Amino acid sequence: TYLWKLNGRPYAAPASFVDILPGDPWGAAVSWAVAEGITEGTGGGMFTPFGICTRGQIVTFLNRALK
Repeated sequence: TYLWKLNGRPYAAPASFVDILPGDPWGAAVSWAVAEGITEGTGGGMFTPFGICTRGQIVTFLNRALK
């Protein structure tokens, strides 16, 4: 969500995850991150919005976002 906001809250077509519901406040940010190749979710059609990100995952997101 922070990266999405820093990029001006750009629109992206909705991503399809079973645990991201229409109207979730982070839905647009997730869709943008998927469209930009920053994340692919956690597997099995899940994004796991309430999961804890490891330091390695955060570094990977930042690296992909800055390329």
